[in-house]
Amino acid sequence: MRARKRHSFLAILLILGIGIPGSIGIFVAQAKAITNQSGFRDLLQAAGTSSSTSTSTQQPAGAPLFTPTGLPLSGFSTPSGPSNLYAYIQAPSGPLATPYVILNAFSSRPGSESISMRGFFNSQEFVCPSSSCVIYLQSSSRFDFRAYSDKGGMSDEVIASVSVTQTQTGYLVAINSVNQFTTFRNACANVWAVYDQDNVTWDDFVQSPAELNTKKTLHTLATQLLLNGIVDAKDCPAGGLSIGLNWPTACGLEKAGSKMLEWQNQYDDYIWLASRDEGVPPKILKTLIEVESQFWPGNQRFYVDEYGLGQINQLGVDVLLRRDPTLYQQVCPGVLSDCSHPYVSLSRAEQAMIRGAVVTAYADVTCPTCDYGLDLNKAKQSVSLLAKLIQANCEQVDTILSTTVAADEDVDAATATAAVATVQAGGENPDTTYEDLWRFTLVSYHSGSNCFQQAVLDTKKDKRPVDWDNLSKKLKCKGGVDYVNGFMDTLKAFDFYRYQTTDADVTVAVSTIVPTRTAAPTATQYISTATVKVQVFMDRNGNKSPDEGEWIDAMSVLLTTSTNDQITQRTQNGITVFAMTGYTPGIGINVSLPGLYRSESFVLPAQGEVLVTFMFEQPVLPTQLP
Repeated sequence: MRARKRHSFLAILLILGIGIPGSIGIFVAQAKAITNQSGFRDLLQAAGTSSSTSTSTQQPAGAPLFTPTGLPLSGFSTPSGPSNLYAYIQAPSGPLATPYVILNAFSSRPGSESISMRGFFNSQEFVCPSSSCVIYLQSSSRFDFRAYSDKGGMSDEVIASVSVTQTQTGYLVAINSVNQFTTFRNACANVWAVYDQDNVTWDDFVQSPAELNTKKTLHTLATQLLLNGIVDAKDCPAGGLSIGLNWPTACGLEKAGSKMLEWQNQYDDYIWLASRDEGVPPKILKTLIEVESQFWPGNQRFYVDEYGLGQINQLGVDVLLRRDPTLYQQVCPGVLSDCSHPYVSLSRAEQAMIRGAVVTAYADVTCPTCDYGLDLNKAKQSVSLLAKLIQANCEQVDTILSTTVAADEDVDAATATAAVATVQAGGENPDTTYEDLWRFTLVSYHSGSNCFQQAVLDTKKDKRPVDWDNLSKKLKCKGGVDYVNGFMDTLKAFDFYRYQTTDADVTVAVSTIVPTRTAAPTATQYISTATVKVQVFMDRNGNKSPDEGEWIDAMSVLLTTSTNDQITQRTQNGITVFAMTGYTPGIGINVSLPGLYRSESFVLPAQGEVLVTFMFEQPVLPTQLP
């Protein structure tokens, strides 16, 4: 965030906000975010790991390969309370010399517990003593496994079907079905009541953190990896850096390649989880981290101090504290003796102290005793704060767009068009698109809500639609337009840099550990017990939710599976329920209203209820008969 506003008085407040909390030892650490030692990262590190006691052996088909642990992450004292464990399966891309799959697990409390996995593929039991492992296959297989922690935690069961196909160039591995399915709410779109009508991919919610893996050449990140000795480039002239030590040379970039890949993907598990919990599209969240810090969570000093992965400053935190009383109450008791007053009612000095405490507790990950001087566990937990901050700016944008502009006495109201009157009054603007609203949110995040608000008011006073083309011409904050345009260009190219593990990323195991085989348990039944609940209503009062008297009865609902099965039922009191017992988890489901061009698709989970809602808006009726 690059806010550039206010002068000497603000500097005094910032000193109070950072210095005073630091002097009285405020380290509130109740971040909701999530982290892990990425299995993807472990696979890459396996290539460079050696052992003095083991010799390389050819991995037998079907035996688990245990990869070493990832970067040492320490120095963060986690809050009390149970953590959650998550596990997922990943297939490599491209032809393989030997077919395999990757199993990954992570905890919502990074670095606080030891994670292992165990389960069965086909009738063979396996044990993986770390948060990531590779399992080599002989043929198509079915998996049933969980993640476990040394603190007694256990993940949900993962049930997957994997196919192995032999071709002339090697083996192809694909995941045919998996019982995991996560629903996603787009919190910002819900706030704006404006949704993606163009089916863009940059706001998609991915079903697995592995789908966020990217492979980019990031010069700032490479420079930090070289400067901090994380990458050994002693064979390169000047250690792989330019004369000013602020840019990598071609040799330095080549040396830093594998570590750049590792570092830009080590936060993906936590980006995915924060996205799920806070309703912010994960590609937007990861792009924000890339643009702001290139995944190096060091602190920068511009006009105001900026911290962590999202380069958060106190002006940005102010937006969040005004809209998130829960965060305020978490931090306030460590700063003030009286927390009965809301944040907005505090004095400026007290607000600055609260902001400083939030930055110190959640965003500042510097750690003199940690490797590289950074607490990477805390950095991973801070991703949740970034997601909350984006959502707060979405809400701020919605509020500012509704601001009423004072009437211009020089304008003849009788000649003003209805569209202009609507814009001037701060009402809905049909020209403000879904993408424009995201651009506005980025302006608010980067340049501050005051800068954005002034641009909105100036645009409305000119009687112009509040869209990006018009508003960008009114932005007075330095660098705001370039930031937003560059961000959107990076975001729209996200899928081009998507990266999937290939055969080249996994080397022959340094050591082979074959777990003791036990008697196979009764085979897991790979059938779903889920239900699909469909509700149809007419939103007569415009509140976007079904109320008494709005349900539509006897509406035909068609459910079609990817296996070409079709089931038709009619609604009773606006609702019909499809029992999916006996169907395979992971198959595609399409629910539609025949003839009305309404449909929704999803993947069938193993259990639980999938809710599908079709809402019809009340048609506009004439106020008088013709």
